[in-house]
Amino acid sequence: MSEPGRKVYLAVDLGASSGRVMAGEWNDGKLSLKEVNRFKTPSVKIGRYWHWDILSIYSSVEEGLRKAVQRYGESVVSVGVDTWGVDYGLLDEEGELLANPICYRDSRTEGVSDDLHDTLSKERIYAETGIDFMFFNTLYQHAAEARDGRTAYLHADRALFLPDLINFWLSGVKATERTIASTSQMLNPKTGDWSEPLLEAVGVSRSLLGKIVEPGTRLGPIQASVQESLGSHAFEVVAAPGHDTASAFMALSGNEPDYGILSSGTWSLMGVELQEPNCSLEAMDAGLSNEIGYGRSVRFLTNICGMWLLEESLRQWRRKGQDLEYSEIAQLTREAEPMACFFDPDDPVFSSPGDMPQRIVDYCKATGQPAPSSVGQVARSIFDSLALKYRFVFEKLQRFAPRPLKGLHILGGGSRNEQLNQMTADALGVPVYAGPSEATAIGNICSQLIANKELADLASAREMVKRSFAIERFEPNKSSLYEEASKRFAKLLDRDLESTRS
Repeated sequence: MSEPGRKVYLAVDLGASSGRVMAGEWNDGKLSLKEVNRFKTPSVKIGRYWHWDILSIYSSVEEGLRKAVQRYGESVVSVGVDTWGVDYGLLDEEGELLANPICYRDSRTEGVSDDLHDTLSKERIYAETGIDFMFFNTLYQHAAEARDGRTAYLHADRALFLPDLINFWLSGVKATERTIASTSQMLNPKTGDWSEPLLEAVGVSRSLLGKIVEPGTRLGPIQASVQESLGSHAFEVVAAPGHDTASAFMALSGNEPDYGILSSGTWSLMGVELQEPNCSLEAMDAGLSNEIGYGRSVRFLTNICGMWLLEESLRQWRRKGQDLEYSEIAQLTREAEPMACFFDPDDPVFSSPGDMPQRIVDYCKATGQPAPSSVGQVARSIFDSLALKYRFVFEKLQRFAPRPLKGLHILGGGSRNEQLNQMTADALGVPVYAGPSEATAIGNICSQLIANKELADLASAREMVKRSFAIERFEPNKSSLYEEASKRFAKLLDRDLESTRS
């Protein structure tokens, strides 16, 4: 029930494997977080496409909001939504969903980039968008839609990115939030608007994509039908930073511009924060992206295939009757031999669902390494490979950062992995600061606090995070182990690059 003076802000935080509704209680300049509801975010293959079961996901969102209203009553001030990037839903003129959104891991974009690059060079695309070339980028998804002539796409009046779609269902307002739009490889980070050359090349109208709004925009109250469903008052819907990484970056503990940032979850995204985009050929060749953050800041970063590797391995082991907890995996990993074998987490073979442990075994055999033969050895190879890839990317970022990087902040669920945190500190040779683990939900709520004038700006939000949440520090251990292993790892990356070119 509501209490006099109490204020509660809700974050709908959707990841590619699970989602949750989180409640942020605002009291005396500090924030405390409580989980209200956790649920799966399922995808299913029907016919030729992998779809997100978006209606099931939305139903779980409403269930979480209903529980929050039952617990906090009229203390609820507003709600914001964040999700993974690039994916979208298609609506007709009446605002009806035409088809379930297609999952970014679907194979429909295979070969699309080659055709598009015949029209516009990679150099021109990067100069226009500053986004690295990933097979699942929204740009290629739209190109695949046009190539295939999918009925839903041909009849669509509006495309809404997934957080924008849920905002629309909650508020009745169609708005395209800037941070999620910036993941599309269709937005020009310098002009802040859609790239006309790319829209023309793919045949996308501006009206399909809509007008862009800033993160923190108040969209209005939840619409009457949602109020009735929740048994709720008309609390506000705020367009929080729709991309989960943009929300996570808001939740840095303090303001330290000379640190790298790693948002660790299903995906690991490592980068630095810039004030202006870097769309140079050097940045393109380094595989770095310019995604837009709160207040038009630039998240200059690269994607790394993160805990997806372990999540898919756990699913495979469960299929074989081994239902392992993370604590058991951690113990088995500690017992396994370090640096016995490793792999490039971003090799395309690891990008799709399937038997991940067997793919790791096959990769190791193909590269002349001893193949892992137990759960612990497979898990250890995942952790070793991620730590080494983090080192490789961190060293690359050092070349572009405006000042030398003194350490690394790890945000998100992956920051709870103490073993990987220590391995990362050892690999990078700099201190690692882990937490907050709920950075995405916290950043989401920070944008709502600013919208409601509880906080002044991004800097004050980060100082509030520092006051409100404990951060753990990991000091690097000096060891020659990573020096030798990083040389072997670099050779693997060179091999994979040569294979891609050939």
